[in-house]
Amino acid sequence: VDKMKSEFVAIASHQLRTPLTSIRWVIELFLEKEKITKQGKEYLQDIHASAQRLSDLVDILLNVSRIEEGNIGVSPRPIELVNFINNYLKELEPLTNKKNLTIKFNHSRKLEVLTDKNAFQNVIQSLVSNSVEYTPDGGKIGITLEKNKHEFCMKISDSGIGIPKEEQKDITHKFTRGSNAMLIKTAGTGMGLYIAYEAVHLLGGKIWFESEENKGTTFHVILPLKSAKIAGIKKLV
Repeated sequence: VDKMKSEFVAIASHQLRTPLTSIRWVIELFLEKEKITKQGKEYLQDIHASAQRLSDLVDILLNVSRIEEGNIGVSPRPIELVNFINNYLKELEPLTNKKNLTIKFNHSRKLEVLTDKNAFQNVIQSLVSNSVEYTPDGGKIGITLEKNKHEFCMKISDSGIGIPKEEQKDITHKFTRGSNAMLIKTAGTGMGLYIAYEAVHLLGGKIWFESEENKGTTFHVILPLKSAKIAGIKKLV
């Protein structure tokens, strides 16, 4: 039964990805090229934000299914991280602009690493989207990228709602969300941090966080400059 359920989730998720990508692309085209009223722009930004959330949910469903199957592989490829992160931040602009969030990306220069693109994307997507989702309007998000001798360090901080101290030890478990998060946003899978942690460990790295309720959260990620290849039937989305 579990195998059938996982296969159904994987098939359904794949079928949803293409139309969602098309919806987002058309909306982005209208926002960039067409002359529309202020109210019309707000409507389109709302639709884009909803489509983005659905896309993130589809990726989460696929990744959880693959993690639970235990057949995840790592295929390292050269990736320039500064452009990679900037491109993802651009995807989030309709939502960050709507919430009037300030995002500061600190980096010294371009940084090329050998890592699995899909696994690293899961780390960025899970951590940054959480910061955007749970940081109040007008808040701040900071991303810092640094290179050491054999590894690179990434720090993602926000001025969001934080994680209650008594809940922090369990917050990275499957289907777990902070009680304060559920008060302001009832919808949610509680899978984002679980996937981020699994992806970091898959890449041979370390991840931890500090958080204070009503003040914000900072995640620290350390990953090797060259990830080891791991054979697997499937990869993270």
